[in-house]
Amino acid sequence: MEDQVEEVKRKTDIVGVVSQYVSLKKMGRHHKGLCPFHSEKTPSFMVNEEMGLYKCFGCGAGGDVIKFLMEIEGIDFREALERLAEKVGVKLEMRKFGMDGDKQKLLEVMELAARYYHWLLTESKSGEEARKYLKDRKINTKLIETFNLGFSLSEWNSLIDYLIKKKGYSEEILEKAGLISKRSGGGYYDKFRGRIMFPLQDSSGKVVGFTGRILPILAKEGEPKYLNSPETEIYHKGRILYGFYQARQAIRERKRAVLVEGQMDMVSSFGAGITETVAVGGTALTEEQVELLARLTPILYLSLDADEAGIAAIKRSAELAEKRGLEIKVVQIEGGKDPDEIARNYPNKWKEMVEGAVDVYEFVMTRSFKKNNIKTVSGIKKITEEVVPFFVKIENTVIKEVWTKKLAEKLGVDASVVKSEMERVRSGKNWLEKYPRKNLEEIPIIENKMDKLARRLVGGLLICPSAKKKVKLWMKSVSLTGAAGKVLSWVLDSEDMSPAKTAELAPPELKNFIEEAYMAEGEDETVENDVLGLAVLLIRETIRESRKGLIEEMKKAKEVGDELKEEALSGELSSLDREENKIMVLLG
Repeated sequence: MEDQVEEVKRKTDIVGVVSQYVSLKKMGRHHKGLCPFHSEKTPSFMVNEEMGLYKCFGCGAGGDVIKFLMEIEGIDFREALERLAEKVGVKLEMRKFGMDGDKQKLLEVMELAARYYHWLLTESKSGEEARKYLKDRKINTKLIETFNLGFSLSEWNSLIDYLIKKKGYSEEILEKAGLISKRSGGGYYDKFRGRIMFPLQDSSGKVVGFTGRILPILAKEGEPKYLNSPETEIYHKGRILYGFYQARQAIRERKRAVLVEGQMDMVSSFGAGITETVAVGGTALTEEQVELLARLTPILYLSLDADEAGIAAIKRSAELAEKRGLEIKVVQIEGGKDPDEIARNYPNKWKEMVEGAVDVYEFVMTRSFKKNNIKTVSGIKKITEEVVPFFVKIENTVIKEVWTKKLAEKLGVDASVVKSEMERVRSGKNWLEKYPRKNLEEIPIIENKMDKLARRLVGGLLICPSAKKKVKLWMKSVSLTGAAGKVLSWVLDSEDMSPAKTAELAPPELKNFIEEAYMAEGEDETVENDVLGLAVLLIRETIRESRKGLIEEMKKAKEVGDELKEEALSGELSSLDREENKIMVLLG
């Protein structure tokens, strides 16, 4: 399969694909445009045809053509590969790609079940009550078609008869799909009965599960109002957002996503014109769902319940979204119990509420002040307990400072007092909480000046390999450590070849560094003298860093009275000074 992936990438014109979403202009080696993944006024988004890569030097987004399609369309790897393969005429070996056997059959039965439920709702006499119920809820024919809504009969084996007796699928595959359940005395029965059916689709539009809402006229005591598919090989609830497939284009165009709780909230909001709405489906927002949205939008609007559980969900959701770099706003519900009720009865009012969404920090703070009496000690204590821990988790230092001052102003105290309380709360937590699911090695490291120079030098050598001989000779006098040193050493020792070939043959751990170094080289023409100039600057910087270390050691030797060591270090320092003088001559 790996060979086919490479074949698809090789045959795909990355500039052509990206140009469908971004206006690109040829600038030297690269094509340049405004990044589609974050808001910017000055273009920092580069596409390189030779390397088959894109890179934004503003937000850091980057990768190959498959990743670009995944990010811009909000689809998974398989869907992106299939689309590109079809476009360039590569026939994928589906067996090796994991689409044979049970998984393929699961997708087939889910699609057939969705069609069957939809037919029962829209065309059968048995669906008359369900149609009336949806009409009363102002769910029109267009919405029913858009979301492929359906209805499951109240009979125990209606779906079994259709999929097993008529279509020939096995009981085993239906059970694996979560469509039927085992009877205690043997045999099976339909899991969903007498319910409005909401097909759950993945980001590519394939049906992977269902949510069933009991038809009120068929409801029995103790029966759950909503019933969801169990987790299966194709359905993982933490990765699915209801309505995402239908809303993704609007999310990308409007650069925001409105997050509601239930399926009816989502459908009614969509019908009211807020087509960028998605639903979590009654579960807590997950990192995977945030990632799905972050590919398409920089802003997330939360419209969850206003009770205590809802406020806690808003706080958790905001924390997850902010870690991914999203701006978070809250839609405040007024004049109805939920978005479904307001969007159905007052669509214009719902639009106004969405447009009037407030910053999540303002929402949490204002609500706490409304709920608690600031004139009492207990009220102030409650406010700080509700607001400060939330503000402590703000990752952007500037934003945290702004809201710290606002909280201090409302409390009538100095900002330093609030900061002190925030520090008290913060110090009670492990610093590793900032990176909850990461290894220490994955914690981002800020590049120093030498790393940046080394990266630029690698990029220059890829473009002008003729400079390698001189640079390699000069670099004998210095020693670079870390990733930058490894990459530079490997590039200097490699044969002269194209940047793409160099990256292809590089050890896996160096590949990304080489690709980024090349992409970082701007549109201006790079000549040999430019590369030599970078090498000289890097050598000088390395020498200066070494001088600092020697001077520190000399100070320590002097403090303890170690004259011999101090003298030896002085000799090393003189040698470095001579080396630096040579470099200054090279610099002219």
